[in-house]
Amino acid sequence: MAKTKLYIIRHGKTMFNTIGRAQGWSDTPLTEEGERGIRELGIGLRESGLEFTKAFSSDSGRTIQTMGIILEELDLVGKIPYKFDKRIREWCFGSFDGAYGGDLFRGVIPRVRDTDNYKELTFPELADGLVEVDTAGWAEPWGN
Repeated sequence: MAKTKLYIIRHGKTMFNTIGRAQGWSDTPLTEEGERGIRELGIGLRESGLEFTKAFSSDSGRTIQTMGIILEELDLVGKIPYKFDKRIREWCFGSFDGAYGGDLFRGVIPRVRDTDNYKELTFPELADGLVEVDTAGWAEPWGN
């Protein structure tokens, strides 16, 4: 059986990343800095000599934009299969998508989970805490 190597890349810096907002399913485009960073990553990948046979991303605009830049730098646009899939999105913060991260992670979540430090919480505790207080009913529990 052939071995597969999986390389995981985070999207470039976005508008929401820049102003400290929780992104989740909310989508903002890459900033110039984000595009430049991903372009540099693509150049580094090309110079490394790694070979890629397939590409995948979530269906978020920021990840599609990121993958487009990387494929362009690798001269692989249209040469390898590229698919995007909503199942690999970040988890949905529900009514907290777009909220300031400081308010969410240093205010709401610590009160819901009775802690002074949200970083001590597990991902399931964070996700399920959001579900408890999400007024829209859209936040995803960890088990989904």
